[in-house]
Amino acid sequence: MKTTLQLLAILATFLLLPVSCQDLFRQGKTGTLLISLRNLPASGTRSASGLPDTGTFLLTVTGAGGDILYNGPYAQSPDILTVPAGSYTVSAVSAPFDQPAFDAPQWGDTQVISVAAGSSIAVTLECHQLNSGLRLEWDNSFRQAFPEGSLSLKSSDGSLPYGYDETRTAYFRPGTVSLLMDDGGFVQTLFTRTLEACQVLSMRVCANVDTKSGSISLQLDTSRTWISDRLVYGRQAAGEPEGAYDVAAARMHPDEKGVWVCGYIVGVATGTGKISFTAPFTKNTNLALGTRATTQDKDHCLTVELPKGDLRDALNLQDHPELLGRKIHIKGDLVSAYYGIPGLKAPSEYQFN
Repeated sequence: MKTTLQLLAILATFLLLPVSCQDLFRQGKTGTLLISLRNLPASGTRSASGLPDTGTFLLTVTGAGGDILYNGPYAQSPDILTVPAGSYTVSAVSAPFDQPAFDAPQWGDTQVISVAAGSSIAVTLECHQLNSGLRLEWDNSFRQAFPEGSLSLKSSDGSLPYGYDETRTAYFRPGTVSLLMDDGGFVQTLFTRTLEACQVLSMRVCANVDTKSGSISLQLDTSRTWISDRLVYGRQAAGEPEGAYDVAAARMHPDEKGVWVCGYIVGVATGTGKISFTAPFTKNTNLALGTRATTQDKDHCLTVELPKGDLRDALNLQDHPELLGRKIHIKGDLVSAYYGIPGLKAPSEYQFN
């Protein structure tokens, strides 16, 4: 009997081994993603006005098998996304764009990331223009030659009427775009151009009428044509600073001086490595900026010194708790530690968004 029980115990141990080994094998088979959006400076190129806040960008994280791990506003995404080891496509766009539209530049970026088991990957999406644009100006010679002409711009995704009084820029997905004219039922293609992402083409259209033959030729005034091969997400109409680091990037660039940092006011540092994220706040000497308005993890924050004076009077949460959650740009010197957390000292300028 004793021998039988011993044999059963040994058998049970062997039966459990596969499960235990499987559990051990699965441990550590995840990694983490830290995703941030960065606005590129508009160096030597034209920038657009009225650009959306990166917090409103649609962020999507998709696995190699097509499974979606996150799909929603960037501002509401988690500071850290824990994912199974594997390959992921991380993309962010300012707005959906699938057919031609006026004044509809689309900004964003896409990266394919490999996450190893136990690794932590920082992904910085650098926002640039994804679609292309075309703006036309009509010379009087063309207007006079075709006073009743009906004009439109056409791509493989659709078409847009483009009247003589139209002043807006038409946007298309990268590819070929044609200008069509319907003159009394006779439809002809006046020109076709291939536009690439980040490009905006502006041209003036003229007409040269041959009075002897009655033929008409088109001329493009290239002196009025500009194509930017790097039209990037730049300064907003209100004067948003160019090339500002977000909190995640700022934490990785200590010792840089006189730089702009963009983040959300989320709390106040109360001691070494400690941040209070809820009111009432008992200190007026500093701020904590988060990667998102909902951040409550010190590892995703940047502490900001508030020296005595105008900045402290205007920004401290002890006197202004209503600023909690506000997005702000602050210029100063980055340091490896302030209150034991990567920080910014000697601030000289700030502006709200």
